[in-house]
Amino acid sequence: MRREWGTALSARALAALALAAALAGPPPFARAEEAKGSGTPKEVSSGSVTVRLHDVPLLDQDGRKVRFQRDVIGDRIVVIDTFFTTCGLICPILGGIFADLQEQLGDRLEREVRLISITVDPLTDIPPRLKKYAEQWDARPGWHFLTGEKKAVDRVLEGIGMYSPDFADHPSAFLVGDGREGKWTRFYGFASPEQLKSRVEELLAGRRGKAPAR
Repeated sequence: MRREWGTALSARALAALALAAALAGPPPFARAEEAKGSGTPKEVSSGSVTVRLHDVPLLDQDGRKVRFQRDVIGDRIVVIDTFFTTCGLICPILGGIFADLQEQLGDRLEREVRLISITVDPLTDIPPRLKKYAEQWDARPGWHFLTGEKKAVDRVLEGIGMYSPDFADHPSAFLVGDGREGKWTRFYGFASPEQLKSRVEELLAGRRGKAPAR
């Protein structure tokens, strides 16, 4: 039986908070997030958006060189979020959502759908840190963590509308899209795994020319 969403997220979020503390101790920007009240769940909204996929070189969690558009996106269905490994509040929630989404996708992960987490702090989040962070979430093949030269990462984030001059203020958002058809939807706030999966299924059904299963 699938676990209840709130309970699963709470457990995963607590695990990620412990990882963040182990990696870097209590960072000053975590206190800034608390002061701004950013730990409060935000109402979810969504809408179609236009993105630009810049084909710049990046690195994945295994240190492999990849190009964002050609190698990572390609003609796949993808779900994208942003994070940084020393984040104390928002990122554990986003990571928990992705961890539950990968379970719901089952064997469609990598075969039909990719999850892509892009660090907004590439100067800190080098591949070994991404690898450890991915292991914390039991990330399976099909969930990719990306870093690289700051200019390259910033360009990717600008193209998909998820760049922030202050990385600690990166948006709480998810981007779901079809690299082949060019259809993109942004979810603002903490979308549930079910909401993201529903949009993925709509895109997959659109490729097959039929309505998604309910």
